[in-house]
Amino acid sequence: MNKALSEKKYESYKIFDKIAGTYDFLNHFLSLGIDIYWRQKFLKNLPSKNNMKALDLATGTGDVAIVLAKDPRVAKVVGIDLSQGMIELGRKKIKKKELEHKAFLQMGDAVKIPCADGSFDLVTISFGIRNFYDPQASLVDIYRVLAPTGRTMIMEFSVPKNIFIRWSYFFYFRNILPFIGNIISRHRDAYTYLNKTVEDFPYGNEFAKLMTTAGFQNIQVLPLTWGIATLYIGEKNL
Repeated sequence: MNKALSEKKYESYKIFDKIAGTYDFLNHFLSLGIDIYWRQKFLKNLPSKNNMKALDLATGTGDVAIVLAKDPRVAKVVGIDLSQGMIELGRKKIKKKELEHKAFLQMGDAVKIPCADGSFDLVTISFGIRNFYDPQASLVDIYRVLAPTGRTMIMEFSVPKNIFIRWSYFFYFRNILPFIGNIISRHRDAYTYLNKTVEDFPYGNEFAKLMTTAGFQNIQVLPLTWGIATLYIGEKNL
């Protein structure tokens, strides 16, 4: 892992504080709306149980927490993030959608999760773990806070296998996305940084190995949209 990039991740929440106001718009715009489709994959892979308590790490402005809170199988969702700016916007969205009785956002570190052992049936992360300063430690802590038979679902960018799609993907991520993102967000290098985290992060079977090391079983690696993103699913079987 790039040392300078790794060190920058310790304070990446400060970047998200600065771009919070344009974050949702840019997410939808730069992904051409595919991010909405990807989030629905969480619902299609929920455990077959009711009254679930869910934890959404690096929740940002709460998009995944809101999706989960709308599902009748989920009784409660807690979203945590280190960015105060993101949390404040997320709380406004939750209030607007009248989900305050089910979704709760709070400040917290996804590497050192401020929750009790075995307190959640489900833990999700959507395009956030590549920004963690210690992804392996986070996976270990996710395993800790999951109840027996609990499930984690982690969605993250990956690199397509098809050479033509991969070339287009890198061109977009290295040139178009950071150019547009930095201008609209009015941050000189926020989206340049985000691009670098994508290319630097392990994906596919390499990330699955990190999950295995943390103790997860029945791991699934599900490519999305030609491998542009991947959904990783792991279970705590005790």
